[in-house]
Parts: sequence; structure tokens; C-alpha cells
Amino acid sequence: MFNVEECERREWILPLRTGGYSSSTTCGINSRTYHGFLVVPLNQPHKRFLVLSKFEDFLIIDGEEYPINTNRYIDVYYPEGYKYLIDFKWGKNYVKWIYDYGKSKLEKTLIAHEYENAITVKYKAERGILKICPLITFRSHHLVTLRGAYFDTLVEGNKIDVFKDNIPILHFVVNSKMLKTEPTGYWYYNFFYVLDYEMGNNHKEDLYNPFCIYTDSEASILAYYDKASEVKEEDAPADLLRLMSIAAKDFVVKGKRGWAIIAGYHWFNEWGRDTFISMEGILLLNNLFDQAKDIISRYLSYENRGLLPNHFTADGEPMYLGVDVSLWAINAIYSYYLYTKDREFIKKIYPTLQNIIENYIKGNGIVYMKEGLLFHRGAPRTWMDASYDGHIVTAREGAAVEINALFYNALMIMDYFTKNIINDKNTYYADLAEKVRNSFNEKFITSWGLYDYLDPNMKPDSSIRPNQIFAISLPFSIVDEKTSKVVLSTIESELLRPFGLSTLSRKDPKYKPIYRGDRKSRDEAYHNGPIWPWLIGAYIDAKLKIEKNNIIESKLILDKIKPLLDYSKTHRGFIPEIFEDIPPYLQGGCIAQAWSVAEVFRSLNKLLSL
Repeated sequence: MFNVEECERREWILPLRTGGYSSSTTCGINSRTYHGFLVVPLNQPHKRFLVLSKFEDFLIIDGEEYPINTNRYIDVYYPEGYKYLIDFKWGKNYVKWIYDYGKSKLEKTLIAHEYENAITVKYKAERGILKICPLITFRSHHLVTLRGAYFDTLVEGNKIDVFKDNIPILHFVVNSKMLKTEPTGYWYYNFFYVLDYEMGNNHKEDLYNPFCIYTDSEASILAYYDKASEVKEEDAPADLLRLMSIAAKDFVVKGKRGWAIIAGYHWFNEWGRDTFISMEGILLLNNLFDQAKDIISRYLSYENRGLLPNHFTADGEPMYLGVDVSLWAINAIYSYYLYTKDREFIKKIYPTLQNIIENYIKGNGIVYMKEGLLFHRGAPRTWMDASYDGHIVTAREGAAVEINALFYNALMIMDYFTKNIINDKNTYYADLAEKVRNSFNEKFITSWGLYDYLDPNMKPDSSIRPNQIFAISLPFSIVDEKTSKVVLSTIESELLRPFGLSTLSRKDPKYKPIYRGDRKSRDEAYHNGPIWPWLIGAYIDAKLKIEKNNIIESKLILDKIKPLLDYSKTHRGFIPEIFEDIPPYLQGGCIAQAWSVAEVFRSLNKLLSL
């Protein structure tokens, strides 16, 4: 029997590749507002709504009901289907629960449809009758429902449509040898979501049951929002690279305005920074070059005074904030070119890239040059962007170490494009890059590596953080080998962990390794101690540069990150947003983060190809 308290913390997710998804826990207990059988985007891939929370289901044998499902209420688990659960399997596009009731075994399989806002749930029992009661709602996946909404149903044979305010929101198609539909109209009160409760979020909900159906011992129920086709179970591969390739592609979604990369499941939408950091591991390694080109073109079309969108609203409108997004974009475009040799595309977008750089050089009110370095006004504008109640946790206003490493890298990429694709021998970008490099090496280098940032008055911040690794890891390193070795040594002694890089040295008084509690507690810790798996990619790039692709050293890296690889293998290729920096290294944040998967997948491919 499964331990019910452990069970409601063991999550699974099946992305639909529309922005929507199906997700819950191994016992079927929803423990977040984000859990549900069917979450769909109303403005694909944005504005995601939960429409089908779950099924309240039973197996009836000789007139006695045996529970399949389990719910968590405030002080009780009911019904207690988990007591009969003997196995759980997470496949490529399905999850399967196996129950043993003594008198009969039962398999319940939920299959996610690819590129459709639909799921199919199949039941197969040795004997008995199935009673299946859908619990529905219609709300943002960030919120909860309290009693008050009204739903209507229309039954036509084996097809049942659900309406809210006369608008269809959910459709069911039931296939079984026997089918009986019973109208109910019940509200179920006080579902309790323990993970949200612990984070100080909305955690109590009411759900509506419009009807129950009775079927034979075998039944198939298709539930969809807008359209659906046939679907079959597909097993997940045993090979980790193939498994991570599948997980990587689950972040790629087709929206109304083109292709996009979802930053993280459950709650993150499309983010510019995450998109370009993830691009190689998510798209290029999977030969999704058309999708990469489409995303690059769409983002560049939103270029505004050199800035590219930080993220998009639920209505799909661009928001500008990060000063590194444009620089990560140029880095991703360089990777795209190395994979495809698409000279014509580079020629086409070259003027936009020039405009980005010129706005950074001349200043646009947010970024400006000072003493050969790139500064920025306001906060938060880097990837360390936690804030709450108007308080910025890691402001880093001024000249950030990774921003300047990225700027130098972008200038060198522009020099490469200018000379090799535009066939212009002008040294403008190379000359400017050299000035940035000289100033950087004069002002950032310290005895233990690199300062994290310089404030607007040129005062350095001595926090030992992982951001300095990008001075080595990017295609064009801004520091020499001697400095690189010092930086790498500090990273390894202060920040390297089995699951990635910690965000702050344990010796720092700001260090907070535990990511739990309410939003204030979590945001104070977010970039001040927890481990971020995506940073392992930059570490491995830097390590291989310094070690000159030494095969023996690369094998040792694999040993160091084995716990991270094992985690991915047991979680269907997915890797979360963060881990706490204290054993047992509990995961935190999103359970599946694009750049975590992308960078580990990219690095693993790189190590195994040596």
C-alpha cells in the first residue's frame, strides 16, 4: 500500500504541447491548484484554465462500492482508494494506476493527447461495474473555485457536453458495452491542497459534479475542450538521452502566434530569457530548426529600443524587463547558425541585431555604457529577479558580471557574423569588444574570482555567486585561462552540488538553503542558496574549456551529477526548477523547468560525445 502523505507529494505531469497539461499525484490526490486531469489554454498557449479536476470513481462488485480515487479534505482522506493501489507507472504520454480489491484487479490509465486539449481515461477491471463522476470547474489554474458557478449539461447518447454561460467548456465521449447516465448537480466542498497550504497560497476549493455514469467493467472516456482524435499509449524509453529528448520537446508548444517554449510547468508561461537559454537543448539538439527560426523571428519582431520581451501576458502582450534577454537571444542565434549554417536567415535578421547592439552602446534609458562596461538602471533586470511586496531581494543594479560577459560575447558574435556572413571586414564590433574585455578584467577580477556586480558608483559586490561562471562558459570567454582557473576553483569549492550550482556561498550571511513557507520566505531564499540545475550546463562548458575536453575529467563530472541524472530518469526525463541546498535536497519551484531539462540534456550530450 502507498503511504498517503508521501503520495500527495509525488507529482506527475503530462504536457499536451498546447500550453495545457494533465497533472496530479501518484495516488490521484490533487495537492495543488495546478493539479487536474485537464488544464487548457484559452488563448493558446496562454491563459490556462482548469476544466476537469478529476473523476470520483468506484468499482462496484456484488453491490458493494470500492473506491478508486482519493481526495484530501482538511482533516481526512476520502474516499480511500489509495489503500488498494499496488502500482503506478508514468509513461511517455500516460500514467497508469493498478488496484487490487481482492475480488478484482483494476487498471486505470490516463492518456494525454499530443497537440490537443484532450485526455482519454481507460478503465479495465476483471469484474464489476464502474461508477464515474467527473468533478469540474472553470477557472484560472492559479486560482480556486468556491461554490457559485453554474454549469449545464447536454446528453446525446454516449456524448455529454458541459456548458458555462451557454458556452461549451468540456465534452465527454464514453465508450463501454453498458452506459447509464445519472444527472446529479452536486457540489463537493473543501478540497484541501496541502502543497499550496504550505506555501501560503489558495488551498481550499469546491468542485461541481454534473452527472455520474455507470459502465461495464471496461470503459473509455474521452474528455476534451475543443477537438480530439484517437490516441494510444506510448511507453517511455529506458535510455536517459531519449527520455530527456522527449521531456525537452514537451515544453515546445504551438500558439496562435507561432511556436513557443513554456518556461516551466505548472505555473510559468513563455519567458524570453528562458526561451533563449533553453533553445539549444530544447530545439536544436532535437533538430527542431524550423521552430527555433520561428521563435527567433517572432521575438525579434517585438524588438523595442534594443530590448526583447521578458515575458508575455495572458493576452499575449509583450512585457519588457530583463536586460539580458537580447544578449541571450544573440547567443542562441549563434548556436542556431552553427547547427544549420542558415546564412540567409542571419542576413535577414542582421539589421535587427545591429539595432539591438547600437541601443545598448548608445543607451536606451535602461542600459548605458560607463567606463567600458554595460550598466543597467532599475531592478530586477537580471535572472536573479525575486521580489515581494515591492521589495527586490537581489537587486544587482549596476554592471552585473554575467550581463557584461554576455555583452562581450554578443559583440564577438556580431563581429563573426559581420566578417563571415555579411562579408564586411569592419572591426567595429571587435574593437568595442576589446574595450569591454579590458575594462572587465580591470574592474571585476578579485583574488577568488570575479565580483558579482558593480553598483552604479563602481563599488563591487563580493558575494560568491554562480554568475561569474558565464565569463568562461560562453562561446567567447571574456577572461583568460589563468583567471578562469581561479573562478572554476571557487565555483567547485563553494557552489558545486550534486544537483547543480548553489546560488550563494554557505559562508555568506545572506545564505538561505531552504526554499519553503510563504512567498516572502521563499523569495528571500530563491537566489540566496537553493541549487539551480540549469547552471550545471555553464559549469560543464567552463570545465571542459579549462580541462581541454579531457575524457577522464568528463567522466568524473558525470559521477558528480549522477544524483541529478537519476532524478531525471525516475521523473520521466523532467528536472525541477530548484533543489534545496541541504540533504535530502528536496525539489522546489516548478516540477518541470525548461532550462533545467535543456541544459542538463545539452551538457549530457556534450560529455558523452567526447
